[in-house]
Amino acid sequence: MNLTPLIGILAGPAVGGMVVFIVNILSAAIGHGGWGMIGANTLVNTTEVLTAYGIYHWLGRAKLSSFSRAGTATLAGLLLGNITMIIIILISGIQGVTQSRTDILYGLTLVSGVNMGVAAIEAVLTGYAVSYIHKIRPDMLSEAEPVA
Repeated sequence: MNLTPLIGILAGPAVGGMVVFIVNILSAAIGHGGWGMIGANTLVNTTEVLTAYGIYHWLGRAKLSSFSRAGTATLAGLLLGNITMIIIILISGIQGVTQSRTDILYGLTLVSGVNMGVAAIEAVLTGYAVSYIHKIRPDMLSEAEPVA
């Protein structure tokens, strides 16, 4: 749970992309992930940021609650992030593994299923966070009416 969809909803796609890049550099510096994974992790995280931002604002037209919009955007963002991760691993392969691509895909699908279980929890947390921010500071979500 890294809350990248929340970053996308609050910071937007450009700043959100920079935030996840910096976070991935700092994570590699403390030994979480490694220097060689910065590009792949940034690609996956940026996919989550862009998807969550786009879907959250697209659902604004449907007049759904901010909780529903944020939760749906989070689930969609994390699903596309999982798909991106699977594609990266299938294209690059796993060093030292003798399994077929089908077996690797099966294993990655299981991992993604578990990830989506955690994504449901993250969607609820993000929904609550965004609905709270919407109540106390709607201007942070770029949805507030301009003050004349």
